[in-house]
Amino acid sequence: MARDIPIDRIAPEFRETISPRAALGFIALATDRATLRDFLDFTAGAEGVDTHPTRIAFTDKVTPETLAEMAEGLEASARLLVPGQPLGSISYACTSGTIAIGEARVAAEIGKARPGVPVITPIGAARTALTRFGARRISLLMPYMVETARMVAGAFAEAGFGLDRVATFDVGGDPEMNRMSPEAIISAGRAVCADESEALFISCTGMRTRPVIESLEAALDRPVLTSNQVMAWGALRAAGIDDRLPGQGRLFTEH
Repeated sequence: MARDIPIDRIAPEFRETISPRAALGFIALATDRATLRDFLDFTAGAEGVDTHPTRIAFTDKVTPETLAEMAEGLEASARLLVPGQPLGSISYACTSGTIAIGEARVAAEIGKARPGVPVITPIGAARTALTRFGARRISLLMPYMVETARMVAGAFAEAGFGLDRVATFDVGGDPEMNRMSPEAIISAGRAVCADESEALFISCTGMRTRPVIESLEAALDRPVLTSNQVMAWGALRAAGIDDRLPGQGRLFTEH
Protein backbone atom coordinates (compact mmCIF):
# COMPACT_ATOMS: atom_id res chain seq x y z
CA MET A 1 0.00 0.00 0.00
CA ALA A 2 1.22 3.48 -0.88
CA ARG A 3 0.36 4.75 2.58
CA ASP A 4 2.88 2.35 4.06
CA ILE A 5 5.86 3.77 2.09
CA PRO A 6 8.14 5.66 4.51
CA ILE A 7 8.79 9.28 3.50
CA ASP A 8 11.42 11.47 5.10
CA ARG A 9 10.61 15.12 5.69
CA ILE A 10 13.37 17.61 4.87
CA ALA A 11 13.37 21.17 6.21
CA PRO A 12 13.01 23.62 3.28
CA GLU A 13 15.02 26.79 2.78
CA PHE A 14 13.71 29.71 0.74
CA ARG A 15 15.08 32.68 -1.11
CA GLU A 16 14.06 36.01 0.35
CA THR A 17 12.04 36.90 -2.75
CA ILE A 18 11.28 35.43 -6.18
CA SER A 19 11.87 38.65 -8.13
CA PRO A 20 14.60 40.60 -6.29
CA ARG A 21 14.03 43.91 -8.10
CA ALA A 22 10.67 43.78 -9.87
CA ALA A 23 7.93 41.53 -11.23
CA LEU A 24 6.22 42.62 -14.44
CA GLY A 25 2.73 41.51 -15.45
CA PHE A 26 2.11 40.94 -19.13
CA ILE A 27 -1.16 40.34 -21.03
CA ALA A 28 -0.62 38.85 -24.51
CA LEU A 29 -3.15 38.09 -27.21
CA ALA A 30 -4.20 34.44 -27.47
CA THR A 31 -3.16 34.37 -31.13
CA ASP A 32 0.28 35.86 -30.63
CA ARG A 33 3.55 33.95 -30.99
CA ALA A 34 6.07 36.79 -31.07
CA THR A 35 5.34 39.55 -28.58
CA LEU A 36 6.37 37.86 -25.35
CA ARG A 37 9.70 36.74 -26.82
CA ASP A 38 10.40 40.29 -28.01
CA PHE A 39 9.43 41.78 -24.63
CA LEU A 40 11.72 39.31 -22.83
CA ASP A 41 14.56 40.18 -25.20
CA PHE A 42 14.12 43.89 -24.48
CA THR A 43 14.08 43.37 -20.68
CA ALA A 44 16.72 40.63 -20.51
CA GLY A 45 19.54 42.91 -19.42
CA ALA A 46 17.69 44.07 -16.29
CA GLU A 47 18.93 41.65 -13.64
CA GLY A 48 16.51 40.56 -10.94
CA VAL A 49 13.42 41.32 -13.04
CA ASP A 50 10.87 38.64 -13.93
CA THR A 51 7.96 38.77 -16.38
CA HIS A 52 4.76 36.90 -15.57
CA PRO A 53 2.51 36.51 -18.65
CA THR A 54 -1.11 35.60 -19.22
CA ARG A 55 -3.39 35.64 -22.30
CA ILE A 56 -6.56 37.31 -23.52
CA ALA A 57 -8.94 35.82 -26.08
CA PHE A 58 -8.63 37.22 -29.60
CA THR A 59 -9.23 36.27 -33.23
CA ASP A 60 -6.65 36.08 -36.01
CA LYS A 61 -8.14 39.09 -37.85
CA VAL A 62 -7.17 42.55 -36.63
CA THR A 63 -10.02 44.97 -37.23
CA PRO A 64 -11.25 47.89 -35.11
CA GLU A 65 -14.30 45.78 -34.21
CA THR A 66 -12.43 42.62 -33.10
CA LEU A 67 -9.91 44.73 -31.21
CA ALA A 68 -12.61 46.57 -29.27
CA GLU A 69 -14.16 43.25 -28.19
CA MET A 70 -11.10 42.50 -26.06
CA ALA A 71 -12.27 45.05 -23.48
CA GLU A 72 -14.60 42.48 -21.98
CA GLY A 73 -11.76 40.08 -21.21
CA LEU A 74 -9.18 42.39 -19.67
CA GLU A 75 -10.30 42.10 -16.05
CA ALA A 76 -10.43 38.30 -16.15
CA SER A 77 -7.01 38.10 -17.77
CA ALA A 78 -5.51 40.42 -15.19
CA ARG A 79 -6.89 38.26 -12.38
CA LEU A 80 -4.76 35.38 -13.68
CA LEU A 81 -1.53 37.31 -13.17
CA VAL A 82 0.13 35.43 -10.28
CA PRO A 83 -2.39 36.27 -7.52
CA GLY A 84 -0.63 37.47 -4.40
CA GLN A 85 2.54 38.50 -6.26
CA PRO A 86 3.24 42.25 -6.09
CA LEU A 87 3.66 43.66 -9.60
CA GLY A 88 5.65 46.71 -10.62
CA SER A 89 3.55 47.21 -13.76
CA ILE A 90 1.14 45.40 -16.08
CA SER A 91 1.60 45.65 -19.86
CA TYR A 92 -1.30 45.16 -22.24
CA ALA A 93 0.49 43.99 -25.36
CA CYS A 94 -1.61 45.41 -28.17
CA THR A 95 -1.09 48.82 -29.75
CA SER A 96 -4.17 48.84 -31.96
CA GLY A 97 -6.26 47.14 -29.26
CA THR A 98 -5.49 49.92 -26.81
CA ILE A 99 -6.58 52.52 -29.36
CA ALA A 100 -9.79 50.66 -30.25
CA ILE A 101 -10.76 50.13 -26.59
CA GLY A 102 -9.45 53.44 -25.27
CA GLU A 103 -6.51 53.84 -22.90
CA ALA A 104 -8.69 54.88 -19.97
CA ARG A 105 -10.88 51.80 -20.23
CA VAL A 106 -7.86 49.48 -20.61
CA ALA A 107 -6.44 50.87 -17.37
CA ALA A 108 -9.82 50.75 -15.62
CA GLU A 109 -10.56 47.12 -16.56
CA ILE A 110 -7.11 45.89 -15.52
CA GLY A 111 -7.32 48.03 -12.39
CA LYS A 112 -10.45 46.17 -11.27
CA ALA A 113 -8.29 43.08 -10.83
CA ARG A 114 -5.00 44.71 -9.78
CA PRO A 115 -5.78 48.14 -8.32
CA GLY A 116 -2.89 50.53 -7.93
CA VAL A 117 -0.56 48.78 -10.39
CA PRO A 118 0.65 51.01 -13.25
CA VAL A 119 -0.82 49.88 -16.60
CA ILE A 120 1.50 50.21 -19.59
CA THR A 121 0.20 50.32 -23.16
CA PRO A 122 2.29 50.55 -26.32
CA ILE A 123 0.57 53.70 -27.55
CA GLY A 124 0.92 55.47 -24.20
CA ALA A 125 4.56 54.46 -23.89
CA ALA A 126 5.15 55.56 -27.50
CA ARG A 127 3.90 59.08 -26.78
CA THR A 128 6.13 59.30 -23.71
CA ALA A 129 9.20 57.99 -25.53
CA LEU A 130 8.74 60.27 -28.55
CA THR A 131 8.33 63.22 -26.22
CA ARG A 132 11.55 62.32 -24.40
CA PHE A 133 13.35 62.63 -27.74
CA GLY A 134 11.52 65.86 -28.57
CA ALA A 135 10.21 64.19 -31.73
CA ARG A 136 7.07 65.86 -33.07
CA ARG A 137 7.39 64.84 -36.73
CA ILE A 138 7.50 61.09 -37.33
CA SER A 139 7.20 58.45 -40.00
CA LEU A 140 5.03 55.45 -39.19
CA LEU A 141 5.41 51.82 -40.34
CA MET A 142 2.70 49.23 -39.55
CA PRO A 143 1.59 45.74 -40.62
CA TYR A 144 -2.20 46.20 -40.30
CA MET A 145 -4.96 46.16 -42.85
CA VAL A 146 -5.69 49.66 -44.09
CA GLU A 147 -8.73 50.34 -41.88
CA THR A 148 -6.80 49.48 -38.72
CA ALA A 149 -3.69 51.31 -39.95
CA ARG A 150 -5.75 54.44 -40.46
CA MET A 151 -7.09 54.16 -36.89
CA VAL A 152 -3.57 53.87 -35.45
CA ALA A 153 -2.22 56.73 -37.57
CA GLY A 154 -5.17 58.84 -36.43
CA ALA A 155 -4.24 58.28 -32.79
CA PHE A 156 -0.77 59.72 -33.37
CA ALA A 157 -2.20 62.65 -35.32
CA GLU A 158 -4.74 63.38 -32.58
CA ALA A 159 -1.88 63.35 -30.03
CA GLY A 160 -0.27 66.19 -31.98
CA PHE A 161 2.39 64.34 -33.95
CA GLY A 162 3.02 65.34 -37.55
CA LEU A 163 2.95 62.30 -39.84
CA ASP A 164 5.43 62.76 -42.68
CA ARG A 165 4.91 59.32 -44.16
CA VAL A 166 2.63 56.39 -43.23
CA ALA A 167 2.89 52.87 -44.66
CA THR A 168 1.55 49.40 -43.90
CA PHE A 169 2.28 45.82 -44.96
CA ASP A 170 -1.52 45.31 -45.09
CA VAL A 171 -1.73 41.82 -43.54
CA GLY A 172 -4.62 40.32 -41.62
CA GLY A 173 -3.38 39.32 -38.20
CA ASP A 174 -0.89 37.45 -36.03
CA PRO A 175 -0.43 34.43 -38.34
CA GLU A 176 1.27 36.80 -40.79
CA MET A 177 2.53 39.53 -38.46
CA ASN A 178 4.40 37.10 -36.21
CA ARG A 179 6.35 35.76 -39.22
CA MET A 180 7.44 39.11 -40.61
CA SER A 181 11.15 38.86 -41.43
CA PRO A 182 13.68 41.29 -39.94
CA GLU A 183 14.95 41.97 -43.45
CA ALA A 184 11.49 43.08 -44.60
CA ILE A 185 11.10 45.40 -41.61
CA ILE A 186 14.56 46.94 -42.07
CA SER A 187 14.03 47.46 -45.79
CA ALA A 188 10.60 49.01 -45.26
CA GLY A 189 11.80 51.18 -42.41
CA ARG A 190 14.61 52.64 -44.51
CA ALA A 191 12.23 53.29 -47.39
CA VAL A 192 9.40 54.76 -45.29
CA CYS A 193 11.28 57.12 -42.98
CA ALA A 194 11.06 60.62 -44.44
CA ASP A 195 14.10 62.88 -44.37
CA GLU A 196 12.24 65.50 -42.34
CA SER A 197 11.02 63.03 -39.68
CA GLU A 198 12.63 63.23 -36.26
CA ALA A 199 11.93 59.56 -35.49
CA LEU A 200 10.57 56.38 -37.02
CA PHE A 201 7.89 54.48 -35.11
CA ILE A 202 7.15 50.85 -35.97
CA SER A 203 3.72 49.99 -34.64
CA CYS A 204 2.34 46.56 -33.63
CA THR A 205 3.47 44.22 -30.88
CA GLY A 206 2.93 41.27 -33.23
CA MET A 207 6.19 41.93 -35.09
CA ARG A 208 9.51 41.07 -33.44
CA THR A 209 11.61 44.23 -33.62
CA ARG A 210 14.49 43.67 -31.19
CA PRO A 211 16.68 42.43 -34.10
CA VAL A 212 16.07 45.49 -36.30
CA ILE A 213 16.44 48.61 -34.15
CA GLU A 214 20.23 49.00 -34.08
CA SER A 215 20.52 48.47 -37.82
CA LEU A 216 17.78 50.98 -38.58
CA GLU A 217 19.10 53.61 -36.18
CA ALA A 218 22.54 53.31 -37.76
CA ALA A 219 21.08 53.65 -41.26
CA LEU A 220 18.67 56.49 -40.47
CA ASP A 221 20.71 58.37 -37.85
CA ARG A 222 17.68 59.09 -35.70
CA PRO A 223 15.66 57.31 -32.99
CA VAL A 224 13.78 54.20 -34.07
CA LEU A 225 11.02 53.21 -31.66
CA THR A 226 8.78 50.15 -31.77
CA SER A 227 5.70 48.99 -29.90
CA ASN A 228 7.46 46.21 -27.98
CA GLN A 229 10.50 48.34 -27.25
CA VAL A 230 8.58 51.28 -25.77
CA MET A 231 6.26 48.94 -23.86
CA ALA A 232 9.23 47.13 -22.26
CA TRP A 233 10.92 50.46 -21.50
CA GLY A 234 7.74 51.83 -19.96
CA ALA A 235 7.12 48.66 -17.94
CA LEU A 236 10.60 48.75 -16.45
CA ARG A 237 10.55 52.47 -15.71
CA ALA A 238 7.11 52.25 -14.05
CA ALA A 239 8.49 49.45 -11.84
CA GLY A 240 11.39 51.65 -10.77
CA ILE A 241 14.02 49.95 -12.96
CA ASP A 242 16.05 52.65 -14.72
CA ASP A 243 18.90 50.51 -16.09
CA ARG A 244 20.52 51.70 -19.31
CA LEU A 245 20.53 48.62 -21.54
CA PRO A 246 22.88 48.60 -24.54
CA GLY A 247 21.75 46.95 -27.75
CA GLN A 248 18.09 47.91 -27.30
CA GLY A 249 18.19 51.19 -29.17
CA ARG A 250 18.83 54.77 -28.18
CA LEU A 251 15.72 54.81 -26.00
CA PHE A 252 17.28 52.41 -23.50
CA THR A 253 20.67 54.11 -23.41
CA GLU A 254 19.67 57.78 -23.51
CA HIS A 255 16.49 57.68 -21.41
